[in-house]
Amino acid sequence: MPGEFGDWNRDYGGTDRSTAGGVWFNLYPLRLPWLNDRPEVNYTLTHRHDQFVGVSGSRRSIADVVCRIIADPSLGANDSLGIGDPTTEGATRPVY
Repeated sequence: MPGEFGDWNRDYGGTDRSTAGGVWFNLYPLRLPWLNDRPEVNYTLTHRHDQFVGVSGSRRSIADVVCRIIADPSLGANDSLGIGDPTTEGATRPVY
């Protein structure tokens, strides 16, 4: 990372994850669809560079993914998880 923030990041966190004293955190970027209030948990997870599936997803599905990450922090760590309902694939607008 260039610039002052990159300098601060290297000074504070070390130069890589193996630096003794460096502090590193896992990142969990989540790509969310348009949310709906459907009472179901139904989603497909996609990863960085995968095409997103669906145009909508239930709030319960998003909560399920977050709970799974809390239970298993390796799930999606430093990835980019897309969360979408596959039954909404191909829809031209959000499905509520």
